Amino acid sequence: MEKQLQRLVEYAYKHSAPFRERLNEVNLLPADICTMKDLEKIPVLKKEDLPGLQKLSYPFGGLATRSAAEMARIFMSPGPIYDPQTYEGDYWRFAEALRAAGFTEQDIVQNTFSYHLSPAGFMFDSALRHIGATVIPAGPGNRELQIQIMCDIQVTGYVGTPSFLSLLIDAVEEKGWTVGKELRLRKAFFTAEMLTNEMRESFESKGMEVYEGYGTADCGCLAFEDKKGPGLKVASGVIMQICDPVTGTEVFDSEGEIVVTLFDQSYPLIRFGTGDLSRWIKGYEGKRIAGVLGRVGTSVKVKGMFVHERQLANLLSNHGYERFQAIVTRKDEQDILEIFVESDEPLDEQLVAKVKEVIRVTPIITRVAHGTLPKDIKKILIDKREWNKSTTQ
Repeated sequence: MEKQLQRLVEYAYKHSAPFRERLNEVNLLPADICTMKDLEKIPVLKKEDLPGLQKLSYPFGGLATRSAAEMARIFMSPGPIYDPQTYEGDYWRFAEALRAAGFTEQDIVQNTFSYHLSPAGFMFDSALRHIGATVIPAGPGNRELQIQIMCDIQVTGYVGTPSFLSLLIDAVEEKGWTVGKELRLRKAFFTAEMLTNEMRESFESKGMEVYEGYGTADCGCLAFEDKKGPGLKVASGVIMQICDPVTGTEVFDSEGEIVVTLFDQSYPLIRFGTGDLSRWIKGYEGKRIAGVLGRVGTSVKVKGMFVHERQLANLLSNHGYERFQAIVTRKDEQDILEIFVESDEPLDEQLVAKVKEVIRVTPIITRVAHGTLPKDIKKILIDKREWNKSTTQ
């Protein structure tokens, strides 16, 4: 893998101006990166810096080594961040994780991730097709239609968030149907959201095998549950480091930021800081992580979508609301985003819809009188969920 790394660094240095500048800033040449340990010399590219970098040179901030017209697809994640799919097939590498979860060519799988702008739908569609499974491109929402499809077609597998599957099963049971009879669902793979112990036990009590994974829109699959050891196994073909969020130095006995390097010359993400916090499982350093234990910086994942503090502040400020605070909580296994807005006048009736259009999450917006919020608000987006209940986000 070290020779492959050397070739990647040399190629990126030659074809990506931003990467070349990162090395030049610390007086590095490609020849200085010979081993995995040498990667630590390269400054971390932070995910939160992508929107600003891309704004200077749309759509990929000069990080891609091929043009937009040469990409298979281009997606837009909240931020906004433009994400390329550089080639067809299992580009995001989730097939390995799905095979570990028991998905085969015999399965009919309901894919409830969105196919609209964000890449999650295509991530799992392409991975499932790669292993030969039949895919129902259901997307999110339409609960009644979803359960009708599941029952009519005898769907055997589910990919999506655990909270949405909980809602679907509740709807099934409201009709007097049961999992294992009218609903033949036998396996599920979750990502993008917490899977609590209570949810896992509930699904398993209905005869389902459930697995979870960790990935990002930029990087695809990074780690996944295989039940052959604690935590999540680092995906093949990924160099993962756990680093001090400030210095970028690797840490092995404490929490740190997940920093990854991917072997895609068309979009060479080298020392990419995901913004997610994790730690190595003791005795499995470099091989298994404890999942996602929180976030670095000012963005928070809500219902599988990143909500960026700066984006939220710009949006509300543009509508005349200068002081607000957003708090993320969890109730009945569902993420809740509540935004408290200071205003002595009634809020814009379309504000909820306008916020949802930008962040793709429906918030609860509550008006409070001027002076209600703390005068020295330093953190305007607060996550109050209990991350230690889950191994991944």
